[in-house]
Amino acid sequence: MKTSWQIWRAPLLMAVLIAFGLLAALLGTGIWHWASWLALSAPVLIFAYHLLKR
Repeated sequence: MKTSWQIWRAPLLMAVLIAFGLLAALLGTGIWHWASWLALSAPVLIFAYHLLKR
């Protein structure tokens, strides 16, 4: 049986990545825009990986 941490670890990490990406895009300039692109593309790439893995 999985613990709550094992179940919610990945969704929480994705939420933190998305929140960081959105805030970096809104509040930062220069390198922060690159960081936001990386942070916001990671969930899309993870989703595509798992979708294509099936």
